[in-house]
Amino acid sequence: MTAEQPRAHLTTVMHSPIRLAILGSLRHIQQVTFADLREALDLSAAELSRQLGILEQEGMVEIAKLRERRRPVTQVRLSDSGRERFEKYLAQLRLVVQGDIP
Repeated sequence: MTAEQPRAHLTTVMHSPIRLAILGSLRHIQQVTFADLREALDLSAAELSRQLGILEQEGMVEIAKLRERRRPVTQVRLSDSGRERFEKYLAQLRLVVQGDIP
């Protein structure tokens, strides 16, 4: 019997190119404003909001609505478990793309 394929460990919620880009953008920073993330990824506010909602529901990101100088500001960050899950996903993805055929 053969060993289980690395692809079996990939979480499908992270496969979307937009969600993958969001997670990759958040990977090395503490947090970012919704507006800055939207601009960096060249997305509409509606599309970013929809994708962040999916990631938030999965516990991957945390979203906080704050006020700065009387203006509402939305901050986005990877949750601790989201960061851990994303690093595991990347490790599994590397195994998939570097897979050798015996």
